[in-house]
Amino acid sequence: MHKVFVMGVLHINDLKEGMVLAEDVKNRHGNVLLPEGRPLTAKDILILKTWGITEADVEGIDRDKVEKSDMESLPPSVVASIEKEVAELFPEVSDNPVMQEMYRIVRKFKLKQALSQVTEDET
Repeated sequence: MHKVFVMGVLHINDLKEGMVLAEDVKNRHGNVLLPEGRPLTAKDILILKTWGITEADVEGIDRDKVEKSDMESLPPSVVASIEKEVAELFPEVSDNPVMQEMYRIVRKFKLKQALSQVTEDET
């Protein structure tokens, strides 16, 4: 049986220093790049990107927590606007796991765009 969504697996761009790996990170040949239990450093994340690793399983955090953190960093009006826009693009996703994942990805993309805009405005 194939799992579509595994809690704790984060995209490489969501990894942060100090997060602890819940599983070994291996390259495409099965060689361990970083061992389970290792706290990530900035250099580790760069190594993973260099090897083309797109995601890693980390302890104590999941995609929902990352998205919630992103949403809490934005004004509620911006979050509501994003939710409305994405809901209009994907009106019926409840019975379709592929559409649910597309909804999640687009929502996350929009949140990241808004966060980068807020960061740019502050500098």
